Amino acid sequence: MESQADRTEIGKILGEISTREHNDGRPMLSVVVVQSETLYPGKGFFNLARELDLHHGEDDLAFFVKELKKVHEYWKQH
Repeated sequence: MESQADRTEIGKILGEISTREHNDGRPMLSVVVVQSETLYPGKGFFNLARELDLHHGEDDLAFFVKELKKVHEYWKQH
C-alpha cells in the first residue's frame, strides 16, 4: 500500500476491530495482520495493546506470539 492516507485508514479500522474484540472479551484479532516486509504487526498494534492494558512489561515479540496463540485458540473453538 503506497498511500500514507490508506495505511492510516487501515490502521484505524484495525484498531476499531481490536478494541471491539477486546471489549467483547476476545483477543486482539488484528494480530493476524502483519507487514509484508517483517511478518510482524506495526507499531500501532502494540500501542493499542498498551492502551487497552494488555501489553505490559514483555517485549513486543513475546506479546505478539502470545496474542497470536490466543486468537488461534479462541477461533479454533468457535
